[in-house]
Amino acid sequence: MKNYFIIHGTFGHSKENWFPWLENELKEKEFEVFNFNYPTPEGQSFESWSAVLDKVKDKISNESVFICHSIGSVFLAKYCIKNNFKIKKSIFVSGCNNYFSLEEFDKLNKSMFIDNIGNFIDLCDERICIYSSDDPYISLNALEDFAKSIKAKTLVYKNAGHFNEKAGFKEFPDILKLL
Repeated sequence: MKNYFIIHGTFGHSKENWFPWLENELKEKEFEVFNFNYPTPEGQSFESWSAVLDKVKDKISNESVFICHSIGSVFLAKYCIKNNFKIKKSIFVSGCNNYFSLEEFDKLNKSMFIDNIGNFIDLCDERICIYSSDDPYISLNALEDFAKSIKAKTLVYKNAGHFNEKAGFKEFPDILKLL
């Protein structure tokens, strides 16, 4: 059965940005949607985030679609690799891997990074990376490198920042077109 998972990023939560809007749009179409809060900043680690997703891992299938923001993107890739989960589609918004920029983020994100990211390609049928030319947190090179490393289709926006509320993203209709 097709279902949808929304994963936020560092310092984020499930009720910010465009996540509640997307959850409601999908539920209105009677899809099963999982939009959890992952521990951050307190207690953030790959293991603590995995524990949240582990609670519903029996729902993850080759029909599952994941929409991930920021560090949630590489978390999902690492989680699929570690558990050998094959999924239908991933849409990564402002995703990166092995990128260090600000000490407060670096300390929290380090456990999410992965060296064998290319292994995700065989576990996900369709990979899409969306990023902005002016992301204030992640360099354009890091965003591009991540997309290349997983051989993703890319959609690059101008002046969309980090695709968060601060950049004006309380809704994100373009994502619905990709589902």
